[in-house]
Amino acid sequence: MNAWMEELGSSEEAFTLLSSVFTNVSDAILVVDKEGVIVTANPALEKMSGWATEELIGKRHICELCLGMATCREEATCADCFFKQEQMPSFEMRLKTKDGRDYPVAASSARLPERDGGKLVLILRDMSDQQRAEKERYQHKLTNYVIQAQEEERKRISRELHDGVGQALYSILVGLNVVGQSTLSEPLRQHVTDIQQMTAKAMEEVKRMALELRPSALDDLGLLPALRSLIKRFEKSFGLLIDLHVQGERRRYPAAVETALYRIVQEAMTNAAKYAQAAKLGIVFEDRDKELVVTVVDDGIGFDVERAQTKGTGLGLFGMKERAQLLGGTVDIRSAPGEGTTVIVRIPLSKEETEDGHSRPDR
Repeated sequence: MNAWMEELGSSEEAFTLLSSVFTNVSDAILVVDKEGVIVTANPALEKMSGWATEELIGKRHICELCLGMATCREEATCADCFFKQEQMPSFEMRLKTKDGRDYPVAASSARLPERDGGKLVLILRDMSDQQRAEKERYQHKLTNYVIQAQEEERKRISRELHDGVGQALYSILVGLNVVGQSTLSEPLRQHVTDIQQMTAKAMEEVKRMALELRPSALDDLGLLPALRSLIKRFEKSFGLLIDLHVQGERRRYPAAVETALYRIVQEAMTNAAKYAQAAKLGIVFEDRDKELVVTVVDDGIGFDVERAQTKGTGLGLFGMKERAQLLGGTVDIRSAPGEGTTVIVRIPLSKEETEDGHSRPDR
């Protein structure tokens, strides 16, 4: 340190440099006297706290800006406060801004020698971005957990509908067929026939619900067969003309990737069928070895994407993007009133996923 000061030359040069550092450093710096009154502060503190320097120096006590250290409890006293310590190299505290906001900061403090008045130097670093990033990571993990739990529950209910309710209805239908072959009066025979028809309709409804919850083809055969089955159901239910074009190798992908892409395409098709008044739908599935790109294009009435997202009406769009982001991918939605809608999904594949996929052919 002394050698560095000697290189600076005169004390005036040293003062100029230190003053420049104090003024331009991004961390907030403030100095308080032994009584806790602020005696100086740099511009970074003004920016961080909202207080002008002239409003602080000689007028504010450090306790007016401090909402407590991270280790403080509401019922605790300030016995262990950094202000009462000679030095605390690292701790967290909450800074109270001029407008009353709670501002998280990482801090360090050191007390100057008695010849300098025993003042305390406090350095504060903005933690809001760090906390925001941590919050986003937490939300990311929570969303991933919720989606996985939802898919597992869908799979369980779908299996119970198919194997439990579906099989029970089938047994009832078989029994009704046996009864229908007996000698019955015409009114009774008609009644049995009506019950048979209602039971058959109930079976179809259970089958449809099981497929919508979790198609068995997605787990047993893979993404492309499941999409083809989905397309057939949509064509039959909504009268859409849907074209699926596949480019690249046909193979299996990790379960999370297949589920996410299936749900995203399903949502895009549902939007086109129910809301866009589309007559035609084109789906291009591209296996580019290191990433999957799926494009869904409809000839519907289109919509204002930004408005739908800002007004909170595009919850389905949010879910599509969230599923892709959990896999490191993206969903690009392009649309305008009267111009149809294009949804482009990109999902990266890691080296392990690529090697695993090549060993599992799809149909």
